[in-house]
Amino acid sequence: MLFTSLVYFLFLPVVALAFFLMPAKWRWLWLLGASYFFYMYWNPAYIVLIVASTLIDYWAALQIGKQKRDDARKIYLYASLAVNLGLLFTFKYFNFFSSQVTAVVRPFWPGLEDFHLNFLLPVGISFYTFQTMAYTIDVYRGYLKPEPHLGKFALYVSFFPQLVAGPIERARDLLTQFHFESRFDYARVVGGLQLILWGLFKKLVIADRLGLFVDRVYGNYVRFEGFPIWLATIFFLFQIFCDFSAYQDIAMGSARIIGVKLSKNFDNRVYAITSFNRFWREWHITLTSWFRDYVYFPLSGMSKKTQWLFFALFLSFTLNGIWHGANWTFMIWGMMNGLFLIGENLLKKPVASLYQSVGLQDARRLKVLLGFIVCFALGNFSIIFFRAESLHHALALIERGFNLDFAQLKHLKRIIGAFDFYLAIALIIGMDVLHILMRGASMDEFLSRKKSWVRWSFYLALFAGVLFLGIPAQRKFIYFEF
Repeated sequence: MLFTSLVYFLFLPVVALAFFLMPAKWRWLWLLGASYFFYMYWNPAYIVLIVASTLIDYWAALQIGKQKRDDARKIYLYASLAVNLGLLFTFKYFNFFSSQVTAVVRPFWPGLEDFHLNFLLPVGISFYTFQTMAYTIDVYRGYLKPEPHLGKFALYVSFFPQLVAGPIERARDLLTQFHFESRFDYARVVGGLQLILWGLFKKLVIADRLGLFVDRVYGNYVRFEGFPIWLATIFFLFQIFCDFSAYQDIAMGSARIIGVKLSKNFDNRVYAITSFNRFWREWHITLTSWFRDYVYFPLSGMSKKTQWLFFALFLSFTLNGIWHGANWTFMIWGMMNGLFLIGENLLKKPVASLYQSVGLQDARRLKVLLGFIVCFALGNFSIIFFRAESLHHALALIERGFNLDFAQLKHLKRIIGAFDFYLAIALIIGMDVLHILMRGASMDEFLSRKKSWVRWSFYLALFAGVLFLGIPAQRKFIYFEF
């Protein structure tokens, strides 16, 4: 069920209204049923995977809590990890792994054919498996007590606003909220609706319009050289930000209506990259923190040598790339970002010394500008691999991108039409100005400080934008693919 579909906007009011009308003791059951229905609307059969992951992790956590010996506790932890990683590998990575093995073996066994499993990738599997693994690991580490209520734990795993594309919630943040009664709050509902409207605008008007240009260039790259390729790549950075942050806004708004607070996943101006360290503190925050807490920290604790810490960082970001998909392009994208972070840390002192030697140690604005130019250029270069369909596709785009043909500049607006081209640029600029005015606040916080006529003018502008400027063809959210 897409957040941008009419079905969802019939589904959400029914869920919220029934939630507040029924006795508090049954609300968890209603939300659990609604969440399972939400997921089954896409493919009923794959609800079995969520249920299996839920039961295994619920049981494993209870067993971990009962055991006194660490070796016995590890058995149940490993059982939980094996099931979740096994599900991920089978449905997301098996076909890729099989193809790579076949390619290596085929020179020695010419008749060998690829063996593929004919499964659709279950929507959200990368998100809910990481969420349940975090729960079991936290119970093993003693950060949490096992949840005794199976139904509320199942709701934590499958809560519909964040089920298929996050944020990846920790049990201490989300599961605990299901143990408290939520009362109807008008201001909170209004705030939720504000987030939903802003998310719809970002998705349908900005992200999907940018996608027209990106898809046209990346899908027909042999027709373009130089500037169209680089502009499409820059547009894709803004497209994926608007697309994914729009999903998060709608998810947070939907949850807020029924009294649940979800974690922040993006800074408003994360695309204004001035350092990779800052970027990865503000982009897909819950995934980055997952790899930090469950991969980097355990690895970095094995040794304090700089080389080992850099290796742990590099491996964390390589796995971050692989998490996004079974393709060499995602792995390379993750590895590149790991190297960017390592390089940034290695060059910090030499660059500071260079600034001091030329008397620019206090030139803060110049440092920010140079940092933005370097990081934005490298970030956009790496994101070609994220967007490309294959390694060959990515390398071909890069090759053609460096064939700068100034004559193609005058043809840019023809790719999707002059109106959509200029409107896309105006929307990016307008969004950035708005984000500057918001000063890090969320949309509902920002609007709560405005006068009534300002709020209603803003509502009408967003609604008119969605109605008259929204791209009519329903496009899935990009992170549904992961």
